[in-house]
Amino acid sequence: MRKKHIDDVQPQTVDEHYKLILEDKNVIDTEATDVTSNDLPEWYNKHLYKEAQKFYERNLMSIIAASTVGLVIVFAVETILKVLLYTKKSSSTCSAFKRYIETILHTHNIYTCDPNDTDSKWYKSINAIRWHHVMATRMTKKAGVGEIQQRDMVLTQFGFLGYTFTASKYFGLNNTLEENEAFNHFWRVNGYMLGITDNLNICRKNAKETTELCYKFKDLYGTYLSNGSPEFHEIAVTTLNAIWYVDVTADIDSFMAFAYKLHGLPDKKLGWRSWLIMKYREWLFYLCLVPYIRVIVRAYSNLFVRIVLWNARYFPILAWINHGKDNVRLNLYPKH
Repeated sequence: MRKKHIDDVQPQTVDEHYKLILEDKNVIDTEATDVTSNDLPEWYNKHLYKEAQKFYERNLMSIIAASTVGLVIVFAVETILKVLLYTKKSSSTCSAFKRYIETILHTHNIYTCDPNDTDSKWYKSINAIRWHHVMATRMTKKAGVGEIQQRDMVLTQFGFLGYTFTASKYFGLNNTLEENEAFNHFWRVNGYMLGITDNLNICRKNAKETTELCYKFKDLYGTYLSNGSPEFHEIAVTTLNAIWYVDVTADIDSFMAFAYKLHGLPDKKLGWRSWLIMKYREWLFYLCLVPYIRVIVRAYSNLFVRIVLWNARYFPILAWINHGKDNVRLNLYPKH
């Protein structure tokens, strides 16, 4: 029997879609196996997907920055935080370094490698992420902590695309309609391949509707942030401290102030160092929007990010000095 198109199984309106996601109680498949290029959805568009990857290549710093904010903000979701705390993958700066640097590198592979080639790093990263999800949910189920829910997957999906749609100017992005449609398709495919059910996938039939849905989740995250638990703040600090080993401008106070600003929330007064770091980033993002100058700024920032990614993968000297080389050794593909 032919599988229904994703457009036919998603709710007709954005409001219905939002309500469905919040009320869903289904958990991820604990028997999920590796995927190949044969598992790409019938609605996969090679051209659109490639255009999104080109969009990423042109805006490395901005998209990684937006994703990093989203990556940390999802800790404010109680069910996600509960799993993270139990698995202890973020309990120390050392373990957090391995977890989140691996996450950033996997995301980079998804943005840059070929989903049409089963032997590419795209599938190695997708399947590594799927494997980590299965292992984590099996552990938490056995311990009675609960399982990873489909809802959690969608809330995390927002973290990787939501701010690119709802706060693009804050990150120095001036997206065209074509870029938005490509980016929407990109994360629609990724969500599908990571096991998010079609009816819940946050990416709708067009970027306009996806953006409307993302604004609703952005408001929800504003509520989560304003009521953030001590455990959330503790894990956020640990994560930013871990990222500092490859980017010395990573600073928890300036980061949280920026996150609060994105959501229109008041924040405490910053110390001079944190204030300078925040202003440096704001000016960098602003200059990415200024005609003529933005070409130079983006070239500089993209080169800087490539150096950071290379350093994180092959030569994280600060992490080695602080924790020992063996203790922070990355294992990107645990199944291979």
